[in-house]
Amino acid sequence: MGRSPNETCWACSLLTAAEARKLHDATVGGNGCWQDALCHSRRSYYRTGRGQGVRRRSQLAEIVLPVPEVPYVVLHTYVDQPRQANDEVVIHAMCAELWVGNQPTAMTQPQHTFGIPPRLVKEYARQLLEALYQQYGEGRRGGFERYAHEQQHSVSQCPIRPCAYQATHLEAWRRCQ
Repeated sequence: MGRSPNETCWACSLLTAAEARKLHDATVGGNGCWQDALCHSRRSYYRTGRGQGVRRRSQLAEIVLPVPEVPYVVLHTYVDQPRQANDEVVIHAMCAELWVGNQPTAMTQPQHTFGIPPRLVKEYARQLLEALYQQYGEGRRGGFERYAHEQQHSVSQCPIRPCAYQATHLEAWRRCQ
């Protein structure tokens, strides 16, 4: 692992040489950290050194090997607070999305799941996987046996309308009163 950057040297590299000497050279009234043997090369490194490594690397030939297009399923959950894998946090709504390679292929309709016991929410998540497999599996079970990733969203982003969280349906009801 590389050495962490020296903040003083980095800030000094942004100055002109005359300004840096005035600020850091003890003979000119600075704070005394200026060293003739080191500072010129350090200032140069902080200004351009990191970019040279990138330019050097870009001259190498790149070989692009395509990744096999394997289907995988992402579970989208809408929750009040971030949850861990085995948390009993109430999941407001959920849906599943099928990806093949780098392209989204299908998505189940989001459904509200708040108020449903956690055991039934887990069963519903398994049913989403099974539905995507039945429709798009083509006899290959790979990619449909579990979720590749769970993407958590804030409950405020719930796509279902009417939604008890937004309560926009109550405004229409109040107007009728």
